[in-house]
Amino acid sequence: MVKDFHLFPDRTTFGRNSDAIMSRNLAQLTGDDWKRVRSIVSPTFTSGKMKKMYPRIKECLTDFMNHLEGFAAKKEEVNVKDLYGNYTMDVIATCAFATKTDVHKALDNPFVVNARITFNTNPVRRIAQMMLPGFVLRRLGLSTSTARDFFLGSIRQILSNRRQNQNQKYNDFLQLLIDVEKANDITRDENDINESHHVNEGEEELAVERKALNINVVNKHLTENEILAQAMVFLLAGYETTGTLLSFCTYELALNPHVQEILHKEVNSAIDSNGEIDYDLLSRLPYLDSVISETLRLHSPAQHFHLFPDRTKFGRSSDAIGSRNLVQLTGDDWKRVRSIVSPTFTSGKMKKMYPRIKEFSPTFTSGKMKKMYPRIKECLTDFMNHLEGFAAKKEEVNVKDLYGNYTMDVIATCAFATK
Repeated sequence: MVKDFHLFPDRTTFGRNSDAIMSRNLAQLTGDDWKRVRSIVSPTFTSGKMKKMYPRIKECLTDFMNHLEGFAAKKEEVNVKDLYGNYTMDVIATCAFATKTDVHKALDNPFVVNARITFNTNPVRRIAQMMLPGFVLRRLGLSTSTARDFFLGSIRQILSNRRQNQNQKYNDFLQLLIDVEKANDITRDENDINESHHVNEGEEELAVERKALNINVVNKHLTENEILAQAMVFLLAGYETTGTLLSFCTYELALNPHVQEILHKEVNSAIDSNGEIDYDLLSRLPYLDSVISETLRLHSPAQHFHLFPDRTKFGRSSDAIGSRNLVQLTGDDWKRVRSIVSPTFTSGKMKKMYPRIKEFSPTFTSGKMKKMYPRIKECLTDFMNHLEGFAAKKEEVNVKDLYGNYTMDVIATCAFATK
C-alpha cells in the first residue's frame, strides 16, 4: 500500500463536507492540499513532541485517580464511559490547547457537555437531525451546530490571545500548527520506533513517505480555517474514540481477571522508586500494547471504510480482466463486488477457522514470543550452516531464495511445529 499509494490517495466524494471550515480537515482534503496539510500535521505527533506533553497527561491522570478514589471510598457505582470521557477531554484540552477544564469537579463543563451533544447516538435524535430543517432542530435543541460553534469559538479565542501575546511560549498541538512556518522539516524522531513497532515501516517505506510528503518550503503554511479544522478534528475524534477504547478495555479486564493480573504485574515492574513510569519505558510495555490492540480488534471505536473506497484514475489498469479486480474498481461496481467477496470473511466462516475469534486474548506477548526464541535460533543455525557452505566454496547465492527458505522454516517450526 505504501509503494502503490499514488493509486488511491483521495477519498470518495460521498459524504464530503461542504462546510467552509470542516471541509479543510485532513480526512476531507484531496490532492495537493491534502499533501501539504499532511506534511505539516504529521510532525506534530512525533515521539519527541509527545514526550514533552507527558507531564501534563500525568497531571490529568492524577486528577482522574483522585476523583476515582472518592467513588471507591464511598463504594459507589460509576459510569466509566462518562469518567473516561471527562478524563480524555481534560487531556485533550490541556495538551492541545493549554486549557485546564477541571472536568471532574465541574460536571457541567462546557467542553464535555458540547462534546456529548456532538456524539449523542440516540437513534431518534439522529433521525430527527437527518429529517428536520436546521431552524427546527435549533428550536428543539437537537442541533449540533451549537456545539460546533462553541468549539470553534473557543479555538478562535485561543488563537487571538496567542497572536496578541507572542512572547508567551506554549508547548501544545495548537501552537505547533501556528508555528509551522518557523519549524524545520524533521518529521521523525529516533524514538518513534517505540510507537510504530506494530507498523511495517522499513527504510524503504519511510523513504517513500518522505518523498510523497516532500513539499516546497514556501508552501509550508496553514490557513486559519485549516488550523481550526485540524484542531476541531483532534478534539472531537480524540474524545470519543479514546473514551470508548478505555471503557471497553476496562470491561474486558473485568471479565478476564487473569489478563488483568498479568498486566498489573507488568505495569508495576515498570514503576520506579518515585512511583513514576518513564515515557520511553511505558511506550515499550509489550503486554500493555497487546491488551490495547486486542481491545481495538474486538471493539473498534471507528469503522468508516466508506470514506476510502475510490482510487485515483492514475495507474488504473485498462485490461478487460485486470481492471475488474477489487483494487481497481470504484463507486457502485466496487460496492457490488465487495458485497459479494466480503461474505467470504463473515463471522460464521471466520469462527470455523478461528473458534476463539470473539475471545479477549492478548496473544503475541513477549512471554510467548520468548518461548519460541529457541526454535528460531535452531532455524537460524541451520540457515548459517547452509550459508557457510556457499562461503567455503565461494559460490554466488540467491539471497531472496535463501531468506525465503529461512522464513518458511521459522514459520513452519513456530506456527505448526513442523521442521
